[in-house]
Amino acid sequence: MKIVIGNQKTYLKREEVIDFIEKTKNEKCENVIICPSFIYIDYYLDHSKYVIGSQNVCNDISNSRTGEVTAEQLANLGVAYSIVGHSERRKNNNEKSIDFTNKIDCLIRNDIRPIFCIGESKEEKDLGLTKDTVGKQIIEVFDNIDKDVLEKIIIAYEPIWSIGTGVIPTNEEINSMVSYIKDFIQDRYNSRVLVLYGGSVNKNNVDILNEIEVVDGYLIGGASTKPDEFSYIMRKCE
Repeated sequence: MKIVIGNQKTYLKREEVIDFIEKTKNEKCENVIICPSFIYIDYYLDHSKYVIGSQNVCNDISNSRTGEVTAEQLANLGVAYSIVGHSERRKNNNEKSIDFTNKIDCLIRNDIRPIFCIGESKEEKDLGLTKDTVGKQIIEVFDNIDKDVLEKIIIAYEPIWSIGTGVIPTNEEINSMVSYIKDFIQDRYNSRVLVLYGGSVNKNNVDILNEIEVVDGYLIGGASTKPDEFSYIMRKCE
């Protein structure tokens, strides 16, 4: 069984959320986490059997942050996971490692498991800097987190050049990187973490990806908004 996390981003309108829940309601989903837009979290909690995550969280515990959502508020609703450090947040919102460190701290304090995204750009890949890049991303956050809670963090390895492009690394490349991440964290922090793969996962490649035993699951974007396709992926990961 592999973990399946659906990052629905801002793809869906209300009627599409209702349709998605209706069309996937009979699927087994004990290993599935859906991360909807903030405005649909309550609806998913009330009308679906999915475990729910958030796509983001405020980087502090202040009660005076207009437009933000805190870990305490998410926990109060029943949210169990939260994505941190997605490449779109890094690029579009200029978020840095200190933000991710603070977010992870807030989440863990509220018993929400962070899903921490790391990955290299096309330029970094072409320069042979993939391992250096992801190692640096890990160090800048993990070095500042209490070592006793590191194993609560789920890593999502998402090569930036693959997200939404339909182009994915080979199984050998994914196996190498996921193994490297696990070994790196074990050697440096004496901790074992789950590592997911993300980057254009869909119904056409999930069977091939499932051959990579070291991968603990997937963080899925666009395909997580298409009921038939996501149902297929869920069944393949049971």
